[in-house]
Amino acid sequence: MCFKWLKKNSLPSLQSCGTIDINLASSILLDKLEEMGCKAEIYLPDESMKVYRKDDVIKFLSLDETDKIKFVAEIQDCDDFAAELFGKFAGLVWTQTHALNCFISDDEKLYFIEPQTDKISENLDDWQGIAIRFLLGR
Repeated sequence: MCFKWLKKNSLPSLQSCGTIDINLASSILLDKLEEMGCKAEIYLPDESMKVYRKDDVIKFLSLDETDKIKFVAEIQDCDDFAAELFGKFAGLVWTQTHALNCFISDDEKLYFIEPQTDKISENLDDWQGIAIRFLLGR
């Protein structure tokens, strides 16, 4: 398990269980964008990208309180929720209508995370948008 507590009685920290090189990460992301019919800008800031076990992410999200933050339009809305998880571990995704997060699993799959509900999926729901505009990896 790549999951640990930073200090006793503190919030959990999700540790990556490895990395993949930028070429493999790009390939995974580009394949997903092609499957979705998108031509998004992708930015991978490092020569490797962290990968996570899906089960560890699920456990982390169950303990993390990002989804408990009160939604306030234009003040604490989708981009703020997504920025919160981006600061902890996840990549950032913008569609034409919504901001959310993503990660690549240790079995080389791209997953989306809805930071307001903790839902993890391989595809976007219609209300989240149909076209990814920008993806920032971690």
